[in-house]
Amino acid sequence: MATEGFPAKGPASAPVTIVEFSDFECPFCGSLYPIMKQVEAKYGDKLHIVFRQFPLTNAHPHAQKAAEASLCANEQQKFWQMHDAMFEDNKNLDVDQLKQKAAKLMLDRTAFDACLDSSKYVDDIKKDIFEGARLGVTGTPAMFINGRFVGGVQPFNNLVKIIDEEIQKKN
Repeated sequence: MATEGFPAKGPASAPVTIVEFSDFECPFCGSLYPIMKQVEAKYGDKLHIVFRQFPLTNAHPHAQKAAEASLCANEQQKFWQMHDAMFEDNKNLDVDQLKQKAAKLMLDRTAFDACLDSSKYVDDIKKDIFEGARLGVTGTPAMFINGRFVGGVQPFNNLVKIIDEEIQKKN
């Protein structure tokens, strides 16, 4: 599964890579967000986290533009800040609200607004959706932890168990 060229954090050489397919407007993805923050705090540099877009536009009318907004923010090295801002307030994701979030993050508004208004990342997002579907993703959130599929909101302890198993395999 491709991990290069997508928003990522943590060293690429980390023993555990988590590829998350997510939708910023999805309430289940919103529930996973604080759990993933706990996981990141626990494991730090032992994790390489890669974000892939999987907006469920049939259920979430603002998910597509939110996905685009994250990639527009990524152009200004603020993907994770926008990611966090959207998950912390994922009931307010219309275009005007996305632009307000960008302003609060001190993004270059002219560049951000032009990017978001142009829909320049639509094809990239479609490729993520296609790749996710090819891998068996049917809903969000969906993660692959060192290639192991983990679907839905998982409790912190379940993720810790899987990550610990993967770290043991590497040792």
